[in-house]
Parts: sequence; structure tokens; C-alpha cells
Amino acid sequence: MNWENILKFILEQKILIVLAIIAISVVLYKIIKKAINKFLERNKENKKLDAKGKTLFKLFSNIIKYVILIIAVALILQIYGVNVTSIVAGLGLVSVIAGLAIQDALKDIISGTNIIIDDYYALGDVIKIDNIEGKVIQLGMKSTKIKSIKNGNIYTIANRNISKVEKMSEELYLGIGLSYDNETGKIDTILSEVAEQLKEIREIKNAKYLGLSEFGDSAIQYKFQIICKPENRYKATIEFNQILKKQLDMNNIEIPYPQVTVHNS
Repeated sequence: MNWENILKFILEQKILIVLAIIAISVVLYKIIKKAINKFLERNKENKKLDAKGKTLFKLFSNIIKYVILIIAVALILQIYGVNVTSIVAGLGLVSVIAGLAIQDALKDIISGTNIIIDDYYALGDVIKIDNIEGKVIQLGMKSTKIKSIKNGNIYTIANRNISKVEKMSEELYLGIGLSYDNETGKIDTILSEVAEQLKEIREIKNAKYLGLSEFGDSAIQYKFQIICKPENRYKATIEFNQILKKQLDMNNIEIPYPQVTVHNS
């Protein structure tokens, strides 16, 4: 087979046109993706816009990719004489079956879009879903990935199953229950010292002893406010417990056990 025959074969098979469509599709997608990245770079100083923008434009980028892919495939089929319109028209029954099969996926996509538009959370936020508390490391069209701040495990949650989300702030409130037998003034002094020591922890921005919060059934509750990055909440809680226990031990203050009163008839 000489070069003339090879060239004739390529032209007859319309390979050049197909390759051109593929090349144009790839270039078009890269141009759009580059424009999105430039937009995000220009708004990088706005952290809230950057976090939400990354998530929103990632979703938009995925949609554009699939749209370009569908158009490219349709054009290629049309070049080879396939009637795309008749295929689409003849997919009525198939689309019903497919719709039932992919309804969960569609629910995920719709829920994912609502999460982004309504600003439930964005990449980098620390959130709590059910009993899972962690940092959002990936927000896709179908699922959300969270890295636990307690054990580092990564959880993947289908977007359709996310109905209630608690977004963690920098304010962390912790408390301790102590016996009614303790002198209030002495307890205030000890717990104020705990707050001062907490301020020295690198992960903690500020700490404040708020005072007596409530009278419980078997103990008086005292409350603290700790300011830290949301991803440091678990570390701050550990430091709080350690410092508090040491101070109470040094001053011979016991943490009361839960008590149950039993009445004999």
C-alpha cells in the first residue's frame, strides 16, 4: 500500500474530520478550564469566594466537559451517517428504564447542586453530618468526602443523604461538672488558671473561663469558651481535658461520678 492509497483511505474514512472534532473539543475544554482557573486566581484574596468558587466552578467545569463530549460524539456519529435525531427519538422507552436505574444518581447531582448554590458548605469547611465531624476535602456532583478531625478517616457520603449539616465555627464551648461541696470562689480561681494555660497552646487562639453555667442534678456546671480553627477543635478538647485534670488534681478537687438514687419500698 503506497502513500496515495493510505491518504485516500484516510479521507474516505473521514478520520481527519473526526480527529479535528476531537482536537477542537479538547482545546475548547482546556480554554474554558483555564478561564475558570484565572477567575479563581483573581479572587484568591477573598477566602469565602475562593472556597465556594472552587467548588462551584469545579461542578461547572464537569458539566461543560460532559456537554462537549456529548456534542462531539453526536457530530462524529452524524459524519458516519448515523441519524442521531432518530436515535434520540427512539430512546423513549429506554430513557424511562434508564431514568429508573439512575434516579439515585440524579438525586445526588441535584442535591450536590443545591448544597453549592445554597452555601451549605464548601471545600475546606469543617462540618458535622450525623456523628461525623471533619473537613470537607472533596465536594463532587454525586458525593461529599470528609476527613475526620478525630481519627483522620475519610468518609464518603452520597449527596442525597445530606439533609442536615452543622458547620463548625471557631468558637468551641466546653464544660465541667463539679461537686456542690466545693467553694465557688476557689473553683473560679482554679478554672481561670486553666483558661490562662490554654492560651499558651499553639492551636488555641484564645480561651476564656465564662463561669457557672447551670445547676445540675449531681454537680454544678462550669463553662469555657475556646477560640481555635475548626480543624483544631478535637486537639483543643484534648488539651483542655489534660490541663483541667492536672489543675483539679493539684488542688484535690474531685470530678463527681454520676449518681443514681435508689429508694427501697
